[in-house]
Amino acid sequence: MGKILKGTRVVTAAFIFCILTCGFLNLSGGNPLSQALLRTQFTPALISLFTGCAAAFIILLVITLLFGRVYCSFLCPLGIFQDIIIRISNFARKKGNSGRKPKMKYSRPHNILRYSILAITGISLVLMFTYPLALLDPYSNYGRIARHVFGSVEMSMTNLLSEAFPATFYTQQYVSLGTFAFVYSLAFLIIIVIFSAAKGRLYCNTVCPVGTFLGAVGGLALFKPVLDKEKCVRCGLCAGNCKSACINLETKEIDATRCVACYDCLTSCKRGGVKLVPTWFRKRKSDDPYHRNLENPERRTALIALGGLAAAAAARHIGSKSSGYGKGDSAENTPIMPPGARNLQAFKDSCTACHACIAACPNKIIKPAYLEYGIDGIMLPTLKYDRKYCSFGCNTCSHTCPHGALEHVSLEQKQKTQIALAVYDPSTCVVVSDGVRCGACAGSCPAGAIEMRENPIVQGQFLPNIDSSKCIGCGACEYACPAMPKAIKVTGKVVQTIV
Repeated sequence: MGKILKGTRVVTAAFIFCILTCGFLNLSGGNPLSQALLRTQFTPALISLFTGCAAAFIILLVITLLFGRVYCSFLCPLGIFQDIIIRISNFARKKGNSGRKPKMKYSRPHNILRYSILAITGISLVLMFTYPLALLDPYSNYGRIARHVFGSVEMSMTNLLSEAFPATFYTQQYVSLGTFAFVYSLAFLIIIVIFSAAKGRLYCNTVCPVGTFLGAVGGLALFKPVLDKEKCVRCGLCAGNCKSACINLETKEIDATRCVACYDCLTSCKRGGVKLVPTWFRKRKSDDPYHRNLENPERRTALIALGGLAAAAAARHIGSKSSGYGKGDSAENTPIMPPGARNLQAFKDSCTACHACIAACPNKIIKPAYLEYGIDGIMLPTLKYDRKYCSFGCNTCSHTCPHGALEHVSLEQKQKTQIALAVYDPSTCVVVSDGVRCGACAGSCPAGAIEMRENPIVQGQFLPNIDSSKCIGCGACEYACPAMPKAIKVTGKVVQTIV
């Protein structure tokens, strides 16, 4: 039974890891399968719970209540990546240790630290401040790593191949990579590799708020791996293979709040001393080999976690009703948000900067922000029209977002949504400065918002006139403008409106 469970875990995790990773790369970003799997991630499901869709979160919660933290081993890309690093590290140390496999050791849980991080993250969510979760969320961090670190490697390899095989590979420009996002992602990757190689799932069980919450709920799970106290001889095989370091041989107990359901312990024990049993219906007798001598604190922790989640959801819902969403429409000094963002405050409250939209954008105009959104919006996606524009016939980004930070808008809706506004500066226009005929902006506008009108002062000179009631802020005019600096620039809006 243990081999079947572990085999299922390995195959499922490998499939999901490959699909999700490919979804953030350049050649296959935004494929339908990866977009579907993005919504199985915990944080997108949690944010969707706050934005009105509870189905995915309820499914993950039910699975956790039945089988424990299977999400961390089966679905979480950062967790699966850590397992890969752990396996590589063990193999390398085994080669350098005369063929002997290195063993993990039980470590005490850092409960004060991990529950403090969970509390801070939860309170921030209630206060409509998503940024702490965005910096610690395993899915969002892996998305940034895959996009900016792995993606840059992929682009370099593709560009090298394009020189040798120009008919098969095409040169890609590094336009969608942000310097800060790349540095942050690389630093996070290095930390995770060091943690995993040295201490297994240390990040998951000490820092990650998702792992802490699921661990608290998983303590109440129906099926848990437990030690048979009669068969266990403290040989250490199970503890030596436990990547979470949560098997205490002294008490012959497994810390269910830190167990990530990898099932390595089930296959390592040669005496059948570790079993996956239904714990809800077991009678707690003193002679039961699975009986715990101390009062079980896991149920209390799970109930506190679930109660806290319910309170947070209610408080955030009430807060969103009174936060003034949709008020104000100033375009001054506002970054351009992707279509479907609704308004600036709602976007910042929901987006965790996973960069799925950046990977999916076919024109590569969505880039990670630096300080455009302020200090609490570093790495959030924003549109830049310096090399291309938002295609009139594309709504990929809104259908890729797994959080609900971007509403899923139809193509017809997207073509009528004013995400930004074009502003004309005649002082840099080539018609004025060089005395030539142009009209590139009017000819490129897909919404018909720009019309060339004769200058009443200079006869025969035609200047662009922008109808703000038709402009959708797609950036086609800015991209087409031949002037340097641009005579037409597109500025963001606090609230995206329908024209």
